[in-house]
Amino acid sequence: MNPITPESIVRFMTDGASRPVRARELARLMQIPERDYPAFRDALKRLLSEGRIVLLKRGRLAPPDPLNLVLGTIIVRRGGHMFCRSDDREGVPPEIYIRPRERLTALEGDRVMVRLHPDRDGPSPEGAIIKVLSRGSTPILGVFRRAKHFWYVTPEQPHPLREIYIPENAIKGAEPGQQVMVIITDWEVPDQTPTGKVTQVLGFPDEPGVDILRIIAEYQLPQSFPKDVLAEARAFPDEIPAADLDGREDFRNLVTFTIDPVDAKDHDDAVSLEPAAAGDGGWRLGVHIADVSRYVTEGSALDREAYERGTSVYLVDRVIPMLPQRLSNDLCSLRPKRDRLTFSCLIDLSADGELRRYRFCRSIIQSRTKLSYDEVSDYFYKGGHSKNVKPFTAQLDDMRGLSQLLRQRRFQNGSLDLDVPEAKVILDDQGHPERIEIRRSDHSHQLVEEFMLIANQCAAHQFLRKNRPCLFRVHAPPDPEKMEEFASFATSVGYRFSVKGGVNSVLLARLLDRMKDDPRREMIHQILLRSLMKAVYQPDNVGHFGLAFPHYAHFTSPIRRYPDLWIHRHLAGMLDGTWTTARQHSARAALPAIGKRTSERERAAEEAERESVRIKQLEYLQSRLGDEFTGHVSGFLEFGFFVSLEGIGVDGLVRFSSIDDDYYTWEREAWRVRGRRTGRTFNLGDKIQVRLIRTDSERQEIDLTLAESLVSDETSRPRRGQSGRKKSKPRP
Repeated sequence: MNPITPESIVRFMTDGASRPVRARELARLMQIPERDYPAFRDALKRLLSEGRIVLLKRGRLAPPDPLNLVLGTIIVRRGGHMFCRSDDREGVPPEIYIRPRERLTALEGDRVMVRLHPDRDGPSPEGAIIKVLSRGSTPILGVFRRAKHFWYVTPEQPHPLREIYIPENAIKGAEPGQQVMVIITDWEVPDQTPTGKVTQVLGFPDEPGVDILRIIAEYQLPQSFPKDVLAEARAFPDEIPAADLDGREDFRNLVTFTIDPVDAKDHDDAVSLEPAAAGDGGWRLGVHIADVSRYVTEGSALDREAYERGTSVYLVDRVIPMLPQRLSNDLCSLRPKRDRLTFSCLIDLSADGELRRYRFCRSIIQSRTKLSYDEVSDYFYKGGHSKNVKPFTAQLDDMRGLSQLLRQRRFQNGSLDLDVPEAKVILDDQGHPERIEIRRSDHSHQLVEEFMLIANQCAAHQFLRKNRPCLFRVHAPPDPEKMEEFASFATSVGYRFSVKGGVNSVLLARLLDRMKDDPRREMIHQILLRSLMKAVYQPDNVGHFGLAFPHYAHFTSPIRRYPDLWIHRHLAGMLDGTWTTARQHSARAALPAIGKRTSERERAAEEAERESVRIKQLEYLQSRLGDEFTGHVSGFLEFGFFVSLEGIGVDGLVRFSSIDDDYYTWEREAWRVRGRRTGRTFNLGDKIQVRLIRTDSERQEIDLTLAESLVSDETSRPRRGQSGRKKSKPRP
């Protein structure tokens, strides 16, 4: 007789039953005694509610796969497009597009059952939702409004719902016009208005801080830690107990220091560099990482919370940390002149940067100083000697030379040199943008980057050579169709690039090297990035295409990334012999879910961070309506082209309808816009003058027109001092 478990029932129905059967017949086939039939029936009900089996005509039951049914979770992308992200099953598409008329009452986060449409062609497989299995309770951002006799919320941004009815007892004190978060409480019929309740009142859109609160709520970012988590963090003593030094190597006399952004408080990593003992011009590089695993033990409240968060989130005006500040900014942060527990990777390199050997050890260090990227950059490029930099110029010179050697070797091996500057918004005391700085990678950033990259490679290699399960950081090779599209684009802008016979990172690296002096390279890099896969965490090692590494794992940021903490914990188990066979089996079974969860949290964090920067960029531009900017053509649509604004780091749209000297069309194959009568062209990377005519923070849109263009509707092009334009704040 088979045991009565949901898994055993599904297994039997998949492998042992030749056809759909009724509940009684299934019990007979599985030899379920009559006394156990009630429990068996309850298990079937649970499986039906979870969608793991389906009910057919005449009461027959079957597993979903043979019926072309897929289980998954609903996601909604920008523009309101709905997809079902399917459960991990062999032969099932990872994402299925759902057309609006085939959504039933599904919303983002809901668990659904989808029937595939194998006869439909398109960029994604398509399907229809046939059942909503469970509600995900994903909050919906909207504006609270009042009709004559009832309250309702209109969702913001593209959304399948037009409005949500809110009962009087569920408004939570919201006032008309305020932005709120709501969840659906009742919605069974697609054509009827759903009922919901307000879960959070954010405030009126123009109130200070509401824009960031909206992002926090929209991406469901936590704003506080549970009491048990804070209690665990507070329980650790300020000083390191003597018992914690047992088995650790003492590097407190070694010259180590951190290099981070000037406003950073969570210092994960410190570096050291000494001549190799062999005296042959080689180096002993030390990468010393905060030993977070000493404080965040497996299964603790801190560990569970870190796993749920997955990563720290760096919004434009605040940090939402993975760990409480007691750890992230204090006990685990490598603050200068304080003893700190670390996990060190000691790497021996030849004079020309070739890896000879490495080893890991638990250690204790005392960082000599906290350097900022700005200080180090000022020394490297201008000879500036701040009081922090001055005692360490010799080490910095050696580190600069070694890091550039490592960087050169990496690019020669096929690593992709993608130059994508980042916008840094500087806020005033009230949270309004004062100015925007464009940050580019320089030798100070590259020094830290190269040392962290080689330490992460060593971590992955350690797991491979010990034949242990590992959470790799992987970047799969690009999709061949996307590479063909990129090759066509590259050819259209003057670079012959063939993908016949496949593409590898070495070929792409050579292409990037050919365009290193091209003023369009940043735009080309952005288009290439959209053609590549996203890097993810997973237990299957497929290498890292973008870095051209055969193996790679994240080891260097355990304060702010859960995968790094996992790597630390199991590296320690290898060193002290506590990673038993049973623990290895447990780790191997858990890794797929950990990889999926942490990859999802990383994506959400990146999207929230980008959106927080963009809304502040739009706020900055709102005070400059009518101003002229220099920009570069950065992309095309059927009805206009994008221009990247210099010094702002954001794109705006020039619509063809705003240009009055000709009729313009996008010549897709040539990647340019051309006037029918004049033959005037706008090519990718062209430098042009534009005027800002409109910003829309809700839709995150920026409208531009050519500076010399005459627009017939003058009200659509406000000038300085024109009524309706917001007053400019004093600018530095």
